[in-house]
Amino acid sequence: MATRSFEDVVDRTHTPVGAGRGSPSARLSATAQPKRLAEVCSPWAGRQSPCSRDEEANLVRELTIVVGPDGLDNEGIEFERRDVTVLMTALRCGLTLPEIRVQAPGVRPARILAAYIELERRRAEAEAAWRTVELDGTPSGFRLHANLASHLLPAIVTQLSIYLDDAERFSQELAKVVDQIARTSRRVLLLEDRVAQGADDPERIRELGTLLYDVYGHGAWSLETFLPPRVGTLVPLRLAALLGEDVTAARRVS
Repeated sequence: MATRSFEDVVDRTHTPVGAGRGSPSARLSATAQPKRLAEVCSPWAGRQSPCSRDEEANLVRELTIVVGPDGLDNEGIEFERRDVTVLMTALRCGLTLPEIRVQAPGVRPARILAAYIELERRRAEAEAAWRTVELDGTPSGFRLHANLASHLLPAIVTQLSIYLDDAERFSQELAKVVDQIARTSRRVLLLEDRVAQGADDPERIRELGTLLYDVYGHGAWSLETFLPPRVGTLVPLRLAALLGEDVTAARRVS
């Protein structure tokens, strides 16, 4: 099965004259020549670069403070697809809560927070399903958890399904993809850190941000071997799967 690699994503930036070639870190360490300022996800005003881990956590804290301890009852509150869209737009564009409220004055923080909590619950369940597949290592265990795991790793689940009638081959292929997922996760984490470090250069951080996510599905978060560790790293197809939506429609609206 042919898949895009982390290097394929990083190679989307130009390497300046005189810069070292070869490793992704060498290419990312230099200032790339302007290529294009792609739309990240929406026409909303903002820096157009995804929230870092810390910024995402801070947005959730801000929402929690505004909503207050009694804002969500024991069963949570209902939210709509548009609340999810606002949330994901904010996370993909690096928006703070005050910026969200200025651009979408009718937004209800409690609904945004409820959407985040539910998405994180579903993401965590899907990740746990995949981790169970890893630990079990058998075709029978895979069959039990593959459907839920496919919400985050659809291409990997499809790839492994080919070998269900051959336990030895299945084990070998599973070991390969487990290693690929671990390596991709480490490299994407480093790239996220690099994006966060570029906060003082708006043009550079926007360009690097498109290496993580862009509307064309070419970013590192869209890699088949990337296991999303938080809500902000969910790309449209994975988001749609978690919400139980038609993924073809989600490609247009997420």
